[in-house]
Amino acid sequence: MIIEKSRIPVRDIVIFGFLPGFLKKTAYRLKGYKIGRHVRLSFGAVICGKHVVVGENTSIGFFSILRGNVIHIGSHVNIGSVTFIDTPNVEIGSGTRINEQVFIGGLQDPDSSIHIGKNCQIMQMSFINPAKSITIGDDSGIGGHSLIFGHASWLSRFEGYPVEFKPIVIGKSVSISWRVFVMPGVNIGDGTVISADSLVNRDIPGKCLAAGYPARVISKYPDFPKEVNSDGRVGILKNIESEMISYFQKAGLKVEKINKNYKIDYPDRSWFISREKTAFLHMEYEPLDSASAKELNADVLVSLNPIPEDILQMLADRKIMWIDIATKRQSKFENDLGSEVALYLRRYGVRLTRV
Repeated sequence: MIIEKSRIPVRDIVIFGFLPGFLKKTAYRLKGYKIGRHVRLSFGAVICGKHVVVGENTSIGFFSILRGNVIHIGSHVNIGSVTFIDTPNVEIGSGTRINEQVFIGGLQDPDSSIHIGKNCQIMQMSFINPAKSITIGDDSGIGGHSLIFGHASWLSRFEGYPVEFKPIVIGKSVSISWRVFVMPGVNIGDGTVISADSLVNRDIPGKCLAAGYPARVISKYPDFPKEVNSDGRVGILKNIESEMISYFQKAGLKVEKINKNYKIDYPDRSWFISREKTAFLHMEYEPLDSASAKELNADVLVSLNPIPEDILQMLADRKIMWIDIATKRQSKFENDLGSEVALYLRRYGVRLTRV
């Protein structure tokens, strides 16, 4: 073979994979990789590339392999165990999660690429083949056991069989359910939901529900998704609040309602020492003004309405972690309780961008 490429980068695994995390990061920095602060590289995890950038607070799981010419990974990215990303050009946006045993690779060109936006999630056991390029927009999710193929070829083109190598574009805020097959050349519009067990072999417009084999539009805006008025949003958040507090209590946390705040006691485990910590959560349903913000006595603020910029600065000065549901944003400053609340809100499709 003139062009050789091992299926598994055994040499890199032997040299770097078994190093402790801090030594591995040091070795990669010496190679010229730009590795941010608080990056976690688990046992067996390796990165093989020419131009590599990994943002702060990113985690790469046990025996996961990233290989490519250009690899750009944002901050707060989480890549699960035994995931293999093998593509010449890789871009993963901040806040994205790629679960365990995801494979991104296969038959490709030297300029093939995978571009995954911010706050996306790819569930376990999915297989993605960027034969040309695959683009996944911000805030989109790919269900487990899904297949996204940029090529369709096996039998001879000279005998009349179809052979395709085409890019795939999945828009922003798209939900692809479990066990969906996406074919080459497909474009899926923003805000669309693809039902489970569907075959997508043609373009699907934005803001609709598509299902079937092959998939067809079965509902579209304004019937799907339906508009939610202000009273409806209040009701939704109150239900989430009730369920979240119940979840905390059943998980063993001590929760007490004091005026408008929740006092939450939780264990803080550090090495072999465990001690109890206390944090306060405030759920705000009304628009927040400066006077109310000054009186706020909490570690975490969850606001249903947009928080004005001057109040954001005030909260930052006081080290209060804030979550703005209306704009899907959160403070860059985090604490244990706020991180747990943000994770719980993801269950309801609220994925947050750090600012």
